[in-house]
Amino acid sequence: MSALEPETAEQPDAEGVSLDEPVPGQGWWLEHPLGRVGLSTLLALFVFVLVVWNLPASEVRSRLRPEAKPVVYALGIDQNWGVFSPNPSTTSLAVEADVTFADGSVERFRFPDGNSVFGAYREYRWRKFERRVRLDDYRRLWRSTAEWIVQQYDDREVVEVVLIRIFSKTPEPGSGDERVWESVEYYTYTVEDDR
Repeated sequence: MSALEPETAEQPDAEGVSLDEPVPGQGWWLEHPLGRVGLSTLLALFVFVLVVWNLPASEVRSRLRPEAKPVVYALGIDQNWGVFSPNPSTTSLAVEADVTFADGSVERFRFPDGNSVFGAYREYRWRKFERRVRLDDYRRLWRSTAEWIVQQYDDREVVEVVLIRIFSKTPEPGSGDERVWESVEYYTYTVEDDR
């Protein structure tokens, strides 16, 4: 065959395998027409569920989202675009803790920040946790959060942990206003309660 002749699907590749034949061991779904139809159907359903889940608020979304919810949660693909426009959060939030040691010293605990390369992914999980644990609706997490903070100081004797909500309204862009931070102590955990 010359370089000018088109290659056909019947011709083998460099390793002598026909390009027209399925590779053995790829699975019945690729070797059988019904398998390919089933796989294509699952893929189409997956794309449909993703589209439904990310539709803007509408009657169609309200009707279809409950049907998509089990699939979305089972696959762990739920997401929320609330951090983006048109309505991003206007308040910056954090949770910190004042940790009191047996010697009377106090240290401010802050949830972990990550490095500049991959840290954003780890940090995002902590920021999401902070947004939840500060709310009264999540008070069931307060004690276990304080206990976890105590465990971070296993080399020192902790006697008390005070959880603190820290928040600030984001100034309007271009206003020149400075950010004002406020803080409120909202839960006190005394370690000797467990002794």
